[in-house]
Amino acid sequence: MCKRDLKTGLLICLLLQIQCLSSSAIERISAIGARESAMANAVVALPGQFSIFQNQAFLAEEKFSSISLSFRQPWFIKGYHESALSLIWPISTAVLALGVAQSAVATYNETSVSISMAKKLTRRLSGGICINYFFLNLPETGRNTGSFQVDCGLGYKHSRRLSLGLHLRNCASTVAETYQYHLVFPLVIRGGASCRLSEHLLLASETAIEKYGGVSFRLGFEFKLVENFVLRGGLTTNPFQHSFGFGYLWRFCQLDFALVHHEILGYSPLFSINFNLNR
Repeated sequence: MCKRDLKTGLLICLLLQIQCLSSSAIERISAIGARESAMANAVVALPGQFSIFQNQAFLAEEKFSSISLSFRQPWFIKGYHESALSLIWPISTAVLALGVAQSAVATYNETSVSISMAKKLTRRLSGGICINYFFLNLPETGRNTGSFQVDCGLGYKHSRRLSLGLHLRNCASTVAETYQYHLVFPLVIRGGASCRLSEHLLLASETAIEKYGGVSFRLGFEFKLVENFVLRGGLTTNPFQHSFGFGYLWRFCQLDFALVHHEILGYSPLFSINFNLNR
């Protein structure tokens, strides 16, 4: 076995050991979207092209059809990547969205397929629901296992400057069974706010509570440096991470980049691109 294959094998074993302990909890893929990651994922109260993975209620703010792609290489590990696709399609009474995300290394991968609908409940309040199927392959057996989950969220736009968001991920705390393991998909509750302090500065914060993982606090900002170009940054706890990045809007296309630093594992680069299909 060559040195590269040995490293890949050890990485797969590590991932399985972390995620597949008996009766352990497993989190779905969450590092999606460079804008979101640069702001430490403090986006539960922000609309965006990847809202299907964050808070489906804010999909109701989307007025145009769009397609978005995201790619991440965790900690610069060769052969290890996370990618995502988001399709948004507004209709007369609601907004529909389709999301696909995958995390893969060598022959091991986790895949999430989501269908979501969001709509305005009142002039200020919006709601969204998402049906998701998450499955992972088992290299040792050549088979897949997974489970359906349901997410739901609320978004409240108090004013043009202030928005509030609440989101429940894995409402039913479903499980997936393998030959050796009993995997639990935990309930995750996120609540937060976003405030536009000026035309140039946006602040966002949220608190995330995971049934088996404790509490995490997140804070992010977005600053418009010049027309069509913004800088972003963020901090999160449990684990402690800091992040930064930028975004550039060019006609119908938006490009975003983020770099996220884990206190032990190091840096992870993330790119995303969005195409507005109505321009």
